[in-house]
Amino acid sequence: MHRWVDSMSGGYQLVVVEDHDLVREELLGFLNRPGWVARGADCGETLDELLRQQPADIVLLDLNLPGEDGLVISRRLRERFPELGLIMLTARGQPSDKAAGYQHGADVYLTKPLNIAEIEAALANLARRIPPQVAPDLCLDLGQMLLRLGSRQVHLTGLETRLLHELGLAPRQCLGAQELLDRACRGAATSEQRRHFAVTISRLRTKVGLHLGLEPLIKAVYGHGYELIGSLRIER
Repeated sequence: MHRWVDSMSGGYQLVVVEDHDLVREELLGFLNRPGWVARGADCGETLDELLRQQPADIVLLDLNLPGEDGLVISRRLRERFPELGLIMLTARGQPSDKAAGYQHGADVYLTKPLNIAEIEAALANLARRIPPQVAPDLCLDLGQMLLRLGSRQVHLTGLETRLLHELGLAPRQCLGAQELLDRACRGAATSEQRRHFAVTISRLRTKVGLHLGLEPLIKAVYGHGYELIGSLRIER
């Protein structure tokens, strides 16, 4: 999948995987600063969900986690994201533990209690070799009903084209479900379109993921509607 972020958001995407709530919140408070955007997860399952929503540049990973062990998580992260920066944060301080950490893909192995200056230095060092990526040139061609990403493209239906167009023009690229459908159908949505609207959105996500490798394209916003993720250029 392509890394897809809005070029205006900037900075490095960080994820802290730590099951101790207080430690995780303290790290997030330190890491969220200009140039860094940090999110938190308490286990491997939550980490996977966060990475589906937005890929990361650097993951700070505790090893003693509920469920899937941190070393196992590290190994599969390294296999899936070879360029990912990976910092292990752990109380396991024996030489054999450190060796295992590096064997499982760690770039940096830090032992607890954590030293903020050491974390900051490790992040700065990793950031020098991981340039932050910006959004590819995603373009919606209204006339031909095409969504283009570089040399690749996918054909859209009329309704899919109008849905993306309305989301792209909306404030913060977010609209309530009812308002989005009404705008896309010019206030004339059929009862069938209303019944199957969620399915239409799901099929559009799948189509774009298969043909352009972008995931997610449209995010459901609980209690509100749908949000277009990333920047979109519109051609008429």
